[in-house]
Amino acid sequence: MKTLPNQVVIIDASPSGVSGDKYLGALLDLGADLESLRKVARTVSENFSGAGKVVVKVRKVERGEIGAQHVAIESEKEPGKSKGVQVLRAAEKCVAKLGLSDWGSNFSLSVIKTLLHAESRVHGHPKNEVELNELGSADTLVDVLGVACLVESLGIAGAAWWSSPVSVGGGTTRFSDRTYPNPPPAVAEILRQYSFPMERGSANVELSTPTGVAITVNLVQHYSESYPNFKPEKIGYGAGSKDLEDVANVLRLTMGHGLSSSHSHDEIVILETNLDDVSGEVIGRAMEKLFDSGARDVTVAPVYMKKNRPGHIISVIAAKDNAETLAEVLMIETGTLGVRELPVIRHISPRQTTVIDVKVKGKNYRLKVKMSEDHKGRMIGAKLEYEDLKRVSDQTGLSVREIQNLAKPILENLRMKQA
Repeated sequence: MKTLPNQVVIIDASPSGVSGDKYLGALLDLGADLESLRKVARTVSENFSGAGKVVVKVRKVERGEIGAQHVAIESEKEPGKSKGVQVLRAAEKCVAKLGLSDWGSNFSLSVIKTLLHAESRVHGHPKNEVELNELGSADTLVDVLGVACLVESLGIAGAAWWSSPVSVGGGTTRFSDRTYPNPPPAVAEILRQYSFPMERGSANVELSTPTGVAITVNLVQHYSESYPNFKPEKIGYGAGSKDLEDVANVLRLTMGHGLSSSHSHDEIVILETNLDDVSGEVIGRAMEKLFDSGARDVTVAPVYMKKNRPGHIISVIAAKDNAETLAEVLMIETGTLGVRELPVIRHISPRQTTVIDVKVKGKNYRLKVKMSEDHKGRMIGAKLEYEDLKRVSDQTGLSVREIQNLAKPILENLRMKQA
């Protein structure tokens, strides 16, 4: 099924997080083909040793008074430990048997590799040797391959996928007979690897699973606290297995079409104060403390004040819910007696993050790139992450400017591919 032009899918990963079963339920609620999911279960049964018969059970439930589809994957045999390489080989066999498109094949294998990389980093074992417990079960493969098949059946593989920050939950969780803080180690590692935004959420339980997070980071091109301008057309709810008291344990997916605006909006505040009796050292320290406390940006401008005295204006861009904290930092660090707060609407260009390989002195280095886009999804700007440039500069002895010049042809190639 072909993706329609300008199609958008919104993932509401807050406040109840993401998991494989919630994705499957939401996609089925949107109208995806249930038989495609059952075919995935049969294929996994036939190609993953030790799985036995795998059955898909779907039922309508309520979570926080919201009707949602709940999907349960049941295997004939109890899951045991599996080598990561065994799971990857089984996924490759299943992809071939299911006849997935290039998108579906690449997505499925990328999700599995994301999980293996995270487990490898967490346990400190090579990817080929890492052993999986819960993630080595048949339902992980059904979750991943099922999402690929259902997305393809809905014709939204090529849509622009957006997500809010992922809620991970608080407190602790228990698996492998041990207690861990939330988010679980593999979840934290995947979010770190992809620099994907997370938030705690209000529930004191595990809200997002490694599989759900791996699916999210491989689906999404854009993340934002606000929606792009789009017209919603279909909404699907997928239920988690537990009915939580604090939040409705559902994942909402919204399908629609983007409007002509090339950007989204959010509400921020600008904090300002005038200073005429503070040294440069104090202002510099105040800037450090403001950034450490969550300021999105801080600028200092020289001005002339009353009686022609030279002074400075400190301006702070901040999230609305962080304004009180940052205003207090300004007062403590500078001694100012008042801070102005100006509410503003910010226009946000669509953007995505990718990673490129740049060869420097015969060795490849990975650099993160932030790319901005127009309303047609074409790249209109690209900026290399400074911390990556600094790291490569330290390791090679080249200047940041020289490394930027080496990366220019690669960035231009990215732009040409999207043109």
